Amino acid sequence: MNNQPYLVRVLFRLLLALAFLGSQVVLAATPQEALEAALANWVAAQSGVAAEQVKMAAPDPRVQVQPCGGSFSFDYPFVNKENVRARCNKPAWQIFVKVGFTQQQQPLEIVVTNRDIAPGMALKDSDLEMKAVASATAGSFNEKAPLVGRQVKRPLAKGQPVVVHDLEKGQKAVRAKLAFKAGDLMTESAIERVDLAPGAGGNSPAWIATEIAPGTRVNKNIAAGQIIQTTDIAENRLVVVASSNLGAGQLLKPELLKLERLDAEKINRTHLFDLSGLDGSELMRPIRAGEAIRTSDLRPALMVKKGDLVTIIIGRPPEFMISVRVEALQDGRLHEQIKLRNTESGYVFSGIITGKGAVKGV
Repeated sequence: MNNQPYLVRVLFRLLLALAFLGSQVVLAATPQEALEAALANWVAAQSGVAAEQVKMAAPDPRVQVQPCGGSFSFDYPFVNKENVRARCNKPAWQIFVKVGFTQQQQPLEIVVTNRDIAPGMALKDSDLEMKAVASATAGSFNEKAPLVGRQVKRPLAKGQPVVVHDLEKGQKAVRAKLAFKAGDLMTESAIERVDLAPGAGGNSPAWIATEIAPGTRVNKNIAAGQIIQTTDIAENRLVVVASSNLGAGQLLKPELLKLERLDAEKINRTHLFDLSGLDGSELMRPIRAGEAIRTSDLRPALMVKKGDLVTIIIGRPPEFMISVRVEALQDGRLHEQIKLRNTESGYVFSGIITGKGAVKGV
């Protein structure tokens, strides 16, 4: 009687264990399923395909796959590799199985960006690449050609598929109002911005400039009315540099200067891009040979010093003109107004400096 509760507990635990083992038996793979899984992994590794593509032919109904308590080993017993010999080491048995492959689905290819693209940019062939995907994004493209020259209206990250809704319906472009020669600087007054139909800009992308970068030049002749393309813009930008060491106060002359390439990220609007128009300017600080000259380095040159005798032109050539020598009562720079005195009469008046030792009446 005293042992009855103990026996009940033992029986209860035994029933739980049997129930657990029974569930495991239900969940465990059948001998054939275990063989198929191991076989698929081995053939996939040998053939360089996914295990899901390996198909095991149904065995002869008279051949039953026996449980394998140890491990499987496989080999190709024949040259054609259509049959695989499967062996179990515990208990020892073997079976020959015919294998095949399911048809692999061909991967889809769509166009994606290979770098970050900013809104308003025109797509170039080099901005795009093809990428294999399991399923195509709605509105995506399967070739690059229809996208070249099209402008994007939203930012695109590197690797992002390009879809129809990312593209502007029309195309913005820049058209030359005046003719350009190769090497000319681009100026706002010489261009106009226009809207084109998609692809109307030509075979290469139309150039778009919401703002012309300082120092931008054309690399070929461009006729007035021509749409300017990205291939028409010179990659290198040139700035004015000193051709030799120059001191403060040096009056600038073309032979003292030259154009040299400067990295685009170092260029800003304080740089000089043209050798013309610098006559009458002088340096405010020393400049080393090869150093870029900026607008902040320049000031109008001192053309007249106090006490100098300067020439004033009176009249309107060629109809009537008189030149008179007068005395400067002040230092003066180009285009500045200074006091002058007629040395004979003592009359004091004002004049504007037009050059070295030259003035005109106010």
